[in-house]
Amino acid sequence: MMGKPDLRSPSAMSAERAYRAALARLIRGEGRHPDHQGRIVRISPASVAREAGKSRNPLYTTHRDILDEIEAALQAPGPSRDLAARVMEMEAEIALLRSEARRHSEEKRKLASENLALLHRARTAEDKLASLQRRAPLAPAAVLPVRPLPR
Repeated sequence: MMGKPDLRSPSAMSAERAYRAALARLIRGEGRHPDHQGRIVRISPASVAREAGKSRNPLYTTHRDILDEIEAALQAPGPSRDLAARVMEMEAEIALLRSEARRHSEEKRKLASENLALLHRARTAEDKLASLQRRAPLAPAAVLPVRPLPR
């Protein structure tokens, strides 16, 4: 026994193919419409119709099965859901990197302060040595008082 013949017109079948192809492109994240190119697009009847270059009205009147596919595509994981997860991941990484940058900045400030204190101690010691050498130019090196530097 033969099935029912398809009573839809060739233009309706062409529109159906256009809607399905548009839906498949949007699911893959490969939209061709200028509003969709290079972007992750939220799949909706409007975006599918826009991508297909057709009106939304036939989706609601003639192609209810495609509306069901659009609804299923909304529930399925896709580029937009993957992108949202990736954005959240990257935001967490950015927050971590910012806190590490603050910590490194504080550590750098402390090291610079310590270096400045050490430089001051070294210059003071050099000045003291130069002063002692000026006062006793003829004294042998063994006679110079040697004391540990104050800490």
